[in-house]
Formats: sequence, structure tokens, C-alpha cells
Amino acid sequence: MSIWRKLNTLFRASAQEPVARLVDANDIRIFEQELRDAEQAIARSKRELAHLMAEKKRLEQDNTGLQSAINKREQQASQALAQNEETLALELANLIAEDEAFLQRQQQQHARLQQQESELRRQLRESGRALKHFHSEMRLAKANRHAEQVTRQLRGHATGLHSHMEDLNVSADRIRARQTEAEYVEAALTELDQEQRNGGLDARLKAAGIDNGANDGAKVLARLRAAQAPGEHTDNSQPQP
Repeated sequence: MSIWRKLNTLFRASAQEPVARLVDANDIRIFEQELRDAEQAIARSKRELAHLMAEKKRLEQDNTGLQSAINKREQQASQALAQNEETLALELANLIAEDEAFLQRQQQQHARLQQQESELRRQLRESGRALKHFHSEMRLAKANRHAEQVTRQLRGHATGLHSHMEDLNVSADRIRARQTEAEYVEAALTELDQEQRNGGLDARLKAAGIDNGANDGAKVLARLRAAQAPGEHTDNSQPQP
């Protein structure tokens, strides 16, 4: 049976997991509601304290009035005794005894109310300080949650920005490659146009019988013959052995 109890425990724990995740996902909302509940509880406690203080004030007034009545009857009883009115003095003494007993009970009730007031005041002070602390915790929790959201957004933006930068680099490289290729093509076309223009000019100069300054084989041979001619003349003038 032990294994079945463990399985039952596992099923109950598994059933609690979605609830725990739901609580974790809404922890700040729950915290806010708990703060509102605590504020309402403090407000109710303040009203209870106000009623308690009002009851204590009423008892104080009743006790003051009752003490005044006792003092007056004591004076009356003393006067009755002075006039040898024993029966009247005894009646007054019985009333005084009843009033004193009632006054004692009310004084005890007043003391209990005073003790309850002091305790409730202490609890309200501590609860007020704790509530301020929890409000600060709430602001900090919201700030941290906002910071987490901003961090996630910035991380996503940074990833997207990095991708954009890579795309821009690829596009810039392609544009530079096309521009370089276009420059090479333009230079080649310019070179071809120059060669074509120079070739046409040489043909027209040759047709007109104008030397264009270009070197050819005939000119090279003529130059060599001119260089050899003085040497040959010198060799012919030497005597024969």
C-alpha cells in the first residue's frame, strides 16, 4: 500500500503544480491585492479602536458621576449619623456599598479597555510601519519586473539589430563589388576605345604618307645599315698584305 500512497501523493502534487505556476505568474497582482486587504483590515481596526476609545470615555464619565454620587451620599450619611438618624444612615450606607461595588466593576472594565486600547494602538503602529515597508517592496518588485521586461526587449532588439547590421554589411559588400566591377568594365571600355581611335589615326597617317613615329622592320634595317656604312669604308682603305 505504500507505493499507492506515494502515487496518490504524486498525483496531488502534480495537481498543485499548475496552481503554483499560476500563483508565480501573478505574484505581483496577488501581492497588490494582499496589500489592499491589509489596508482594509487596518481601517477596520482603526474603527474598532475608535469605538473602544468611545466606550472607555463613556465609562470614565459614568465612573466620575458615580464617584460624585458616592461622595454626596457619604456626606449625607455622615450628617444622618450626626443627627442620630441611624436608620437613614444605614440606608445611605447600603446605597453607597452598592454604588462602590458597581464602580469597582466599571473601573475594572475601564482598565481592560485601556489595556485593549494600548495593545490595538501598538498593533496599528506596527502594521502601519509594515505596510509602508510592503508598499516599498511592491514598488521595488514592479521596478524589477519592468527592468526584466525592458532587458528582454533590449536583448531581442539587440539580436534583431545584429541581424540588421549583418544584412547591411552583406548588402554593402555586394554594392561595393558591383561598383568595382563596373569601374573595371568602364576602364576596359575606355582602353578599347583608345586603341580603336589610335588604330584609325595610324591608318589615315599611313595613307597620307605621313610618318607617325612608329617603329617598323624597314626602319630598323635602315638604321643598322647606316651604322655599318662608315666601318665598311674604313676597312676598304687599309693596304693589302
